[in-house]
Amino acid sequence: MNSWQLIFLQSKVNNGAYYGDQLPPQIWDWPEETWFQKRLSDLRRSTGKLDEALTDEELQQVTCEGDVG
Repeated sequence: MNSWQLIFLQSKVNNGAYYGDQLPPQIWDWPEETWFQKRLSDLRRSTGKLDEALTDEELQQVTCEGDVG
């Protein structure tokens, strides 16, 4: 029996032992002020597209122009 079969056999749906409901809740938030979020904001600001997604071509053009070294 492979590992996936064991996982499904032990799942809650198949009346297997399941203790997930007894785990304490995890309270978390999405990370803020990450490097990626700052970089995306800079790219959007430099292209003037604050409310629109950058196309792949625009993103490639901006990131190549901004490369150092």
